[in-house]
Amino acid sequence: MSDKLLASPRSSLPFYDRVGPLYDAIIGPVSGRARERAASSLGLGPGGRLLLVGVGSGLDLPHLPRDIRGVGVDLSGGMLRRARALRAGIGMPNFELREMDAQDLDFPDGSFDAVFLPLLVSVVPDGSRALAEAARVARPGSRVVVLDHFWPEERPRSSAARALGGVLGRVATHADRRFSEIRAGASDLRALSDEELPPRGFFRLVVLEKPGLAP
Repeated sequence: MSDKLLASPRSSLPFYDRVGPLYDAIIGPVSGRARERAASSLGLGPGGRLLLVGVGSGLDLPHLPRDIRGVGVDLSGGMLRRARALRAGIGMPNFELREMDAQDLDFPDGSFDAVFLPLLVSVVPDGSRALAEAARVARPGSRVVVLDHFWPEERPRSSAARALGGVLGRVATHADRRFSEIRAGASDLRALSDEELPPRGFFRLVVLEKPGLAP
């Protein structure tokens, strides 16, 4: 892996390491219904193995089934500390938490029965690569679920929007990304559903399926 790739995902880490409590207070209530809907779309049965890419402070953990096994990864140590405290509080002993780059996942191909990327592909420097990595570690026939906010496909991006997206992308999120561009990294994934979620369609939930049959 190149030095550039190693360095670039960490550009927004100081922001996320510092704002954990504020992030939870603001984003938690706004995204709760969308996270719950996304978790119900994973298609996991008892004992299923989930990879949660971008676990952050753990806001998705309360919405996950308790009878699954899982791993949550994030590059922010500050966020992971909050996630570990939450995991202990709600009792999820079968859910591991690891520090890891979403663009370079340290798992073999086909390791998971579902992969969930909540508010992740608009944050990392290369969302397309992150989606490709998620597809790689998903087993054939499993779901890759993306929950995020994207620039509307039909709306032109002005120079001002692009400039704002570039500035925000250095510290928090890339507000000018379209999902069609991100999906180019895993074009073989089949779309099962694509819906806008509250508040007022701000969040978009895309459920994808990896081709092939489960072993």
